[in-house]
Amino acid sequence: MASSTDSDGCVLLVVNHLSSLKGSILIVADEHWSELDWYSVRSMTKCSLNLISNRWEVHTNAKAAGLDSLFSDFNFSQYSSKQFDSVVYRVSKERATTHHVINQAARVLKFKASLYLSGKKNEGIKNYVKQSSNLLGHRVQAKKTGSDYFASIKNNSTIIRPLPDNNYARLRALQSLSEGKYLSKPGIFGWDKIDRGSAFLIDNLADSIRNLSISSTAVLDLGCGYGYIACEASNHNFKYILATDNNAAAIAACQENFERLLKVNYDVIASDAGNTINRVFDLILCNPPFHQGFSVRPIFISKFLHSTSNLLTKSGKAIFVVNKFIPIEKIALNYFSNVSVIKSNDTFKLVQLN
Repeated sequence: MASSTDSDGCVLLVVNHLSSLKGSILIVADEHWSELDWYSVRSMTKCSLNLISNRWEVHTNAKAAGLDSLFSDFNFSQYSSKQFDSVVYRVSKERATTHHVINQAARVLKFKASLYLSGKKNEGIKNYVKQSSNLLGHRVQAKKTGSDYFASIKNNSTIIRPLPDNNYARLRALQSLSEGKYLSKPGIFGWDKIDRGSAFLIDNLADSIRNLSISSTAVLDLGCGYGYIACEASNHNFKYILATDNNAAAIAACQENFERLLKVNYDVIASDAGNTINRVFDLILCNPPFHQGFSVRPIFISKFLHSTSNLLTKSGKAIFVVNKFIPIEKIALNYFSNVSVIKSNDTFKLVQLN
């Protein structure tokens, strides 16, 4: 059995069924799979294991362990119809993403092949199982294991009536994003709004640049999302902007927004907290996922801080925006000689590092 102290229980629930499966298997993996030991997964079966993930670190870790891995915003177009004997999926946080993946699974599953789903009650797993049962023509109910649920649904249908997925794959302009200035899509955290922490950082960026005597040569947006911080920062005459994220949807949206809005040299690349970047920057701007329903464990915070310390020039500075309750200053002192809060409001603080 695959196991890890930090692994998601619902992930382990589906993974531990791999040894009983035969034929060609497709694993659909998002951020829930980040802590999994992929070498252990690879050793569980001699079947053909394929993986599609929208998370860079999941993709690279699985690939290193020998899986046929694809980094993609859950674009299944490279897979043929009726290609797989099993599709394994721990449902995502967002309904549009989950519906999109279930629809795609129905297309790539062979007739009489099975979709394996897991998730928690408060994530809607029972409803997802019911919807998948209707879609695939095999009525089953989710089975409870502790606080987690699991279902195996056989593809008995020859006619697919897709679940509503909010046009998952389509980038679109939204009035909520500076009256249509930015393109975004489902699959990006906070895709349909301007994050209040990011807006707080941008509102105070001019003062920060002036007060901290920041060079205007190169800036990095670490964890860029659809590119709001980087695009707004471009108004301050930086000569080069690089944006990075571990989310495939964010990379696609940011690239499109840069092409439309930036007039300076730029790059957009996938990375895990900047681990694929091979240059340094005068300024790093970061709204890390510490306050967005993701991990706030010290080791996760340290990963961003350690990476930032390696990506700054000797005179460079970083500005992080975080929730006021995050103890980033104490941890940052392990990597930086100067750590200070330069601005705060009722919810957020701007922390300067150099």
